[in-house]
Amino acid sequence: MSDDDKNSEMMDKFIASATPKLLEAMQEQIGKMVEDQIGGLKEASQKMLDEIKDHKRERDEAAAAQKAGFDQLKTLLERGDEPRAVHDALNPEPVVLTREQARDPALYRRAKAAAEQQGVALKIAADG
Repeated sequence: MSDDDKNSEMMDKFIASATPKLLEAMQEQIGKMVEDQIGGLKEASQKMLDEIKDHKRERDEAAAAQKAGFDQLKTLLERGDEPRAVHDALNPEPVVLTREQARDPALYRRAKAAAEQQGVALKIAADG
């Protein structure tokens, strides 16, 4: 065998043994690059799905609140109450504090809790 044949044979053996290792190293690097690129897409799609779920939840809550309002109106009308009583029941009066009362933290907290419990607004009177 000549030196060229030996060199060629050694080169073939080297290539045969090195190729799988090179492919494995390249696969790891390419895998990392693909994961990095796909990671951004995954985050964006997850954010979009979360926003869609939030909008659906808000829509469902609004529909439930609307249904509750219709049910309340239906009940009030079925009872045969006077129109003014129906209006008052559907539009409850807010809890009102004067400016001086609103400056008292304890009184303000109690009034705010009462307003939340009754499902009405807390209003600070302009004068009084």
